[in-house]
Amino acid sequence: MTDVMDAALAPERALDVLRQLEAQLQGVLDGQRAIVGLHAVSNGHVELIDVDLAADGTLDPAGADALIVVTSEDVGDGEDIVSLTQLMCVLPDGTEVGISRAEGAEQARVWRTDRDATDAAEDLRPHDVAANTARRAFGLPSAIGTRPSVAGLMGRAWLVAVAGEALRRFDSPDGVRDVEVEELVPAANAPLLGGLTEPDSSLPSWEQVHAHAAAGRLELGPFTVRPSHAAWLDVDGLAQVLDTTLPSAEDLLEQLRLTTGDAGMAWALTWLLDRGWHEQG
Repeated sequence: MTDVMDAALAPERALDVLRQLEAQLQGVLDGQRAIVGLHAVSNGHVELIDVDLAADGTLDPAGADALIVVTSEDVGDGEDIVSLTQLMCVLPDGTEVGISRAEGAEQARVWRTDRDATDAAEDLRPHDVAANTARRAFGLPSAIGTRPSVAGLMGRAWLVAVAGEALRRFDSPDGVRDVEVEELVPAANAPLLGGLTEPDSSLPSWEQVHAHAAAGRLELGPFTVRPSHAAWLDVDGLAQVLDTTLPSAEDLLEQLRLTTGDAGMAWALTWLLDRGWHEQG
């Protein structure tokens, strides 16, 4: 593919490959996500190789001397949201180099963690699941910014259980019917996260959630992470995967409204607010 690299993948040479890819792929990168390996074939030559993303979500970097991530992210707060298209290369020693292009911008920004100021590199490093999958493939820590709260996880886990029970009762053999709140009380009072905690007990830590998941005891209905994936992830990585996998509280409350009416939605929202578990997305 290129003749710009020696056998050793130095950051400068990895950045040369990203520049070539960015020029070749402009206009087709928007919204795309992919991870490929970069392998040094011989002096002066490298090649892109496939890497295996297993069914459980883990990634084996065998044969890759570095990993290239193509991804897109929306960054910022409130009305100041910017869509970034990212090309990043992760080296096994943890060094990262990348090219970031804001939507509509003619000029891309080049960054590297081994030379840029920490804050400058951190602002441009991708923090999504794809980027962290590449980091974890080399045993590196995930980069997620602010870790989601356990309280928010608890609220969404509770809603998954209660809304799922309401849906099961709503779609009965005799046809659909409105579900009464009283029918959901047993599900509302059941242990959460596969028995890790009770609805009215103190919050577990993310470290406890991680250990519980890695042991194969975490239960989140259809959104449960496989134990092998949880063990492969670090604590931040698991928190991110659960945060991006679980439906939002708003979507789950709306599902409850459809099956139990406004009364059921109001009951669920009161339950969450009383425990400090409701966080609006």
